[in-house]
Amino acid sequence: MNHYFYPNKADFLPSKKLYLLRAGFKQYGHELDKTMRQLTNDIYIEAIPLVEPKIIYKTSTVDHVEDIQIPKIFAGIQTITFFISTLGIPIEERIEQYHESGNTTKATLLDAWASEAIEALNNHFDLSLRKNHQKGTMRFSPGYSEVLLTENNKIIRFLECEMVKAHSLSGMLTPQKSTICMIGWYE
Repeated sequence: MNHYFYPNKADFLPSKKLYLLRAGFKQYGHELDKTMRQLTNDIYIEAIPLVEPKIIYKTSTVDHVEDIQIPKIFAGIQTITFFISTLGIPIEERIEQYHESGNTTKATLLDAWASEAIEALNNHFDLSLRKNHQKGTMRFSPGYSEVLLTENNKIIRFLECEMVKAHSLSGMLTPQKSTICMIGWYE
């Protein structure tokens, strides 16, 4: 059975330090002039209401995951949790609006914020799963090691997910600020 997790704002807000690093500022504490400091702060605030975060997930025994490829480093697991997380479409649309209007700086900053926000959401959810399970593997996403990015399509079908789509040939996700992850459990 699939489950849904609707996070609070605190579950996805990225650290300012990581947001600035992702945006290309070499180190936190990098001296921003007054204009850039104001812009990075404005984008941080602007992004929050644009996020519609959702997670769909399912934990299943390994023998009930159909034909989904499980990474070799998960050898010995008994159960596996698959989850799909997304920030939704509005933030992606705003990034695109900034690109189309030629405002590359705002587009870059908002994209950096969203990339860190999806990671913060995944970290929060990962920790909440680990509270309910015993020993588990690292969080893993298709596209790494021997698991192809096209496995995203199989996981989406397995979870009967409609909020995120994967390109049939590349496995790239839409909305782009979405991820597909798995964690194996040795219980």
